[in-house]
Amino acid sequence: MLLDWLHSLPIGVGAFVVCMIFLVPTVLGSIVVQPYVARLFRGEKDVNTVLGFLLNAFALYFGVLLALLSIAVFENRNSAEEAVDREAGQLVSVYRNMRHYPEPLRSQLIGALKDYLDEETGPGWGAQRRGEVSVRGVELTNQMHELLSSFRPGAEGGEGVRHAEALKEFDEFIESRQHRIASRGERIPQIMWYIVIAGSVMNVFVVWMFDVRRSTHIIIGSTLSLFIALVIYMIAILDEPFRGRNGLQPDGLIAVRDQVKAQERR
Repeated sequence: MLLDWLHSLPIGVGAFVVCMIFLVPTVLGSIVVQPYVARLFRGEKDVNTVLGFLLNAFALYFGVLLALLSIAVFENRNSAEEAVDREAGQLVSVYRNMRHYPEPLRSQLIGALKDYLDEETGPGWGAQRRGEVSVRGVELTNQMHELLSSFRPGAEGGEGVRHAEALKEFDEFIESRQHRIASRGERIPQIMWYIVIAGSVMNVFVVWMFDVRRSTHIIIGSTLSLFIALVIYMIAILDEPFRGRNGLQPDGLIAVRDQVKAQERR
């Protein structure tokens, strides 16, 4: 996609690069292009006043667009974070149910669960960041399901009730896992990025129309471009919440992994 390369850069470096991409053309345009643009309107009565109204209206609609995109990416990121926490909570319930099964099934189930947590907080999370699904994670969830399905509870002692509850909790875990995996693809459509970039260029072009000193153009244009660049960078980094080095971390799953391993060492 258009700005995917930003996810591989540190925040400071990425912000600087985006600011320079916007700032350098703005300053060069104020020096080279602006005199020719302003000449088209020279002689018009109160042209700066008319252009001021135009810039205000344009900035209003463009600002609303950026605000809506900011809200959208924040909501997507919060939703993805909630999906990870929900999966972690379901795994705690799954683990508690697994501890009630007789041996050797108990050890097999918990062993598969620990392998799953190691996978999804390690190589599997790397796949999540790349927008892929961990094949090993799928195999381990299938293994746990097959082990649970193979158990035949006795008629006494409440085994049937506990087994039914365990299957229910496992199904809810699978649903939470699928929600987390699906969240990897949440992103702003590329056409909207083209509109945002086009709007940024048009904002600066309107500033070039004003008949003022070159230094004034450079200061106003640079200030406007830097602000727009920072907002666009923020939206780009928050878009695709799991992507790259600035994406979400598997903190909830790591906590469950550590809890399970600590419990099993006792």
